Amino acid sequence: MKISRVKNGWRIVWLLAVYDCPMTEREERRDYTLFRKKLLQENFLQLQYSLYVKHYATYAQATAVIERIKPNVPEGASLAFFFVTDKQWSMTQEYFGPKKTKKKPEQYEQISLF
Repeated sequence: MKISRVKNGWRIVWLLAVYDCPMTEREERRDYTLFRKKLLQENFLQLQYSLYVKHYATYAQATAVIERIKPNVPEGASLAFFFVTDKQWSMTQEYFGPKKTKKKPEQYEQISLF
């Protein structure tokens, strides 16, 4: 009996990295920057300030990356990894609000200096 190696939407995973890093001191900001660069080196995509995501063909590949990233977590930071199947990811609904723009005033105000 031959085992099928066909990838399907339930085997492919998206790995979400969610973290919170203290950044009150200069050294903490530096550690955060190094950690963020590590995620980018691993080709994670930034969805929000502390939310990164990457697609993997298998769960094993995703867990191997976690092992490479763990030593880089800054002291005092908290980090969580979430595994989402490709099928679940395809059911994601995203909403974006309108961009805020400054409206040009209809009439300029006169400034009094005296």
